[in-house]
Amino acid sequence: MIRVELPYPHKDLWPNGGHGARFGVAGQKKKHKEWADVATRAACGARRPAFDTQRRIPVLLTVTRKAAGVYPDKDNCVSASKAYLDGIAHRLGVNDRLFETPVVSFLPAITGLFIFEIGEAA
Repeated sequence: MIRVELPYPHKDLWPNGGHGARFGVAGQKKKHKEWADVATRAACGARRPAFDTQRRIPVLLTVTRKAAGVYPDKDNCVSASKAYLDGIAHRLGVNDRLFETPVVSFLPAITGLFIFEIGEAA
């Protein structure tokens, strides 16, 4: 299993978020994919885990609170994390269509993180 920790996605990536300029959203998606790629590389180290491309890959998304505000809606968390999942899939060398719909859970810690756990527990 790979564990990747990333910051809250930018408000333009949330379905009910800022809805900035079209090119602003595209730029945010690109940045978030790159961040996920780098964080996944750091999480994997020198090894690239092998995934069975004939089976779906489970994804657990744990969301921690930001300093201000309440927990976001689970569906919105999945939607906002799409660019992150694209970057993670790219680094792992798999098609992101193999990922199961993320199972979302929340932690009371106030760290403002999206924590992805990809694959089966060892």
